Amino acid sequence: LDQEFPLNKGWALKENLKLGNKGGGKRISKKVVQYLQGYFLTGNLRAVDRYSPENMHTCLEELAAEGEIVLEEISTVKTIKGWIGRYSANFKKEASERALVENNKENINIEGNVEESAKFNNKATMKSSFPLSKNFETLKK
Repeated sequence: LDQEFPLNKGWALKENLKLGNKGGGKRISKKVVQYLQGYFLTGNLRAVDRYSPENMHTCLEELAAEGEIVLEEISTVKTIKGWIGRYSANFKKEASERALVENNKENINIEGNVEESAKFNNKATMKSSFPLSKNFETLKK
């Protein structure tokens, strides 16, 4: 119990941690992300127009040559591949959630229409069956 702890006081505090380069690094700029999204969605609409990561990188280099973006903003092909994987997964998830919401809306509309038609049919059968039941009562006597 009287042993000394080998680490200095406050060693676990966040400001004293030495993470090296973890979490740091270059991020893809918003402008480049917009171009990448455009390339991705173009290929998503028509498979013939699909861009490979290499094609996307080449197009970004052409944009840099035209002065649209800065050359330092261009990501590597490896980074673009990673971005495509993340964006594709997120895109599919959002698309399936939208489809689920639309499906639920359609089901609610269909159920509402079925209930309305059931009410209408019940009213119609009640009107048509009322005279029959009246006749049935007279036949019973």
